[in-house]
Amino acid sequence: MLKKRRQLLSVVAGTLAVLSFLILSSYAVVWANGLRFNPSSGSFDKTVLIAIESDRIDAGLFLNGEKITGQIPYRIRNLLPGTYLVELTKVGFYPWKQTFFLSEGQVGLITDPVLLADPPLITDSLVGLAPRLTSQLGNGLSLTDGELTDRGTFITRFSRSPLQVHGFNGSYLYQDGNELRLFIPAGTQDFLIYQATQADQLPIALFEKTWQVAVTDNNQVRLINLTIPVVSE
Repeated sequence: MLKKRRQLLSVVAGTLAVLSFLILSSYAVVWANGLRFNPSSGSFDKTVLIAIESDRIDAGLFLNGEKITGQIPYRIRNLLPGTYLVELTKVGFYPWKQTFFLSEGQVGLITDPVLLADPPLITDSLVGLAPRLTSQLGNGLSLTDGELTDRGTFITRFSRSPLQVHGFNGSYLYQDGNELRLFIPAGTQDFLIYQATQADQLPIALFEKTWQVAVTDNNQVRLINLTIPVVSE
């Protein structure tokens, strides 16, 4: 009787070992191939990846409203296909947002996101800087019935035609009445960067490398530092 019991225990132990090996092997194969069980479809789907590539920035990274980390760069792996809202937040800056609609195996890539100051630092009475009045539209831009295109590619539609529009670091600086605004196609973000004292077309100068805009408003030259926030005392 004791011998039979030992044999039975050996068979059970061997069976469990084989089952454990098969389960772990299956899991390893699934993981290696970037697969994840999707309860909504009842099948294994190829996962997606969201990557934020940049120099280090201390900013809150949120995915669909849930905080993931407090700094970037960062990669969010093993996600099921679907819609994802990526948001970067930092005190003194506008939130930065972008939405991805990712199918199996796709990668949502964000490269060098720039956080814009809210509000930006504005320096008055600059010496030796004289912005000049530019044309209504920058090179390659076309505006028809409020629809802006850049070299034939649709960018956005304005509710009313702006006084001027210019390309700026992959974004578009435009004047709507007395407001200078920056439209960022990624995430269809639109930020107010300066409110002038007049609604006439403003003489401006763009400095893309330093993310600065100079504007002449009421005979005074002002430099808008888009990435430098006003320091509260």
